[in-house]
Amino acid sequence: MTYIGFHLAFNLPLLAALFFLSGRGIWPQEMVLVMLGILGIVMAFTSPWDNYAVAKRIWDFPRERVWFRVGKLPVEEYAFFIIQSLEVMWLSWAFLHWVEPPRGVAPARWIGDPSVLRHIAVLLIFWAAIGVALKEWPRREPRIHYAWHLFYWFLPVVGIQWIVGGPLLLAYWLQVVVPTLVVGTYLCVADWVAIGKGIWFFDEDQITGWKICGVMPWEEAAFFYITSLLVAQTFLILLPVGLR
Repeated sequence: MTYIGFHLAFNLPLLAALFFLSGRGIWPQEMVLVMLGILGIVMAFTSPWDNYAVAKRIWDFPRERVWFRVGKLPVEEYAFFIIQSLEVMWLSWAFLHWVEPPRGVAPARWIGDPSVLRHIAVLLIFWAAIGVALKEWPRREPRIHYAWHLFYWFLPVVGIQWIVGGPLLLAYWLQVVVPTLVVGTYLCVADWVAIGKGIWFFDEDQITGWKICGVMPWEEAAFFYITSLLVAQTFLILLPVGLR
């Protein structure tokens, strides 16, 4: 199976099902703009992270399983960023209509608010301090490289989301948790199959070695859940109040 074959077999059927469940493309203009904005953010934020990982050989893709590369990544990998994000957003949108939303919830705070900026500054200083203090850790212990690369890059964004929209995310926890778990779990199962078929592989020296069913590194599962969570929370924060 090639990477394109993987998309056709696993991602496109789910994407098509969620497209219909979310309204078959008949969406408010504001929701479409939010989706486009999030897709841009995802591509800009995840591409350098993934390119770095492939450059360091944390994971890679056999040449015969991909079409062509842009930078270090196969074009199918960039497509995956978009597909996963759409899956999460479309399920989130459908779930907002299936479940009665809470009432009287405060909207997310403006990121330029002085108190928000102060909290973000503290978070970023703490993040930078950890990076400086532990910068040699992945070199001394290469087996934590994937986990370090994952959590150090993505967890600060989760923190910023909660600084901006904590009460909102807490009130809408069901609308966040369900899309995260559904899409994250589905992608874990699909990834387990893809690894078994050799569509991508990992450097055994740069993962802890704990594998789900003896095949999928736990770090890979964490990636799917964290990225799905980030998209679900961003979608909810950026949606106009009248669309929640």
